[in-house]
Amino acid sequence: MSLNYPLKVSSLVLASLALFFSFCCAEDLPFSGEINADNINLRADATTTAAVLSVLDKGERLEVILEQYEWYKVRLPKSLALYIKKSLATCIKYTESQPAAPTTLSIKQCVSAKVLGERVNIRSKPSESAPIVGVADRNEIVNVISELGDWYKIEPIQNSFGWVHKRFINKASVLTSAQTLKPAQDEESNILLVGTVKPYGVVFMRSATHKLLTADNQIFLLKGNRSTLNALNHQKVKVIGKIISATGAKYPIIEVKIIEVVS
Repeated sequence: MSLNYPLKVSSLVLASLALFFSFCCAEDLPFSGEINADNINLRADATTTAAVLSVLDKGERLEVILEQYEWYKVRLPKSLALYIKKSLATCIKYTESQPAAPTTLSIKQCVSAKVLGERVNIRSKPSESAPIVGVADRNEIVNVISELGDWYKIEPIQNSFGWVHKRFINKASVLTSAQTLKPAQDEESNILLVGTVKPYGVVFMRSATHKLLTADNQIFLLKGNRSTLNALNHQKVKVIGKIISATGAKYPIIEVKIIEVVS
């Protein structure tokens, strides 16, 4: 047996342990970030030459999911409009606008569409040459804002991202104090929150499997029936529950008592 064999095995074990702890113990990401200056560029890639997707102002909040060198990868805000080719999606829900005059026909407008293909590109502009900022899966539902030629103008999907230089994002404070939560509490110290359910990942020693992202990008962790939470992934819900995490926890953990879809 080669003398180098034990050394190789030890190196492999150490590398495996490092990989394990990087996944199970890295609690820094994702986090809710806050823009700390005005007129900050949200870009399509982690470089100052990448296309500008939007200009952010001080105080705006974003979910930071990845750190790469001097940049943060963030989920795109709902205020940003993206585009998908009409040929790659089919409209599944319409709304009718009221006619301007009794003799005018009502106009149907698509408000929801279902993605037809696998890994369909979501772009920043209605052009095949525009930057790809997201990828949609088959049967994923997208919210349609309007139609523009061969394109649907849509709200950002879950898998749509941009980049902001690290120096322009601070970690946002998390809503944890009893005083702040008092307006949403009931007699049994439960709180009421409204937000979107998202997966948090099943990792060793992690007490919650899902998270709730509120409209102002605050993050709460949800502890409850996993099957129920899985069924509600990416849906807007109302949650009634109790904070069971220690005061000052990075993300408050909510023990879910009642959860229901908000229409």
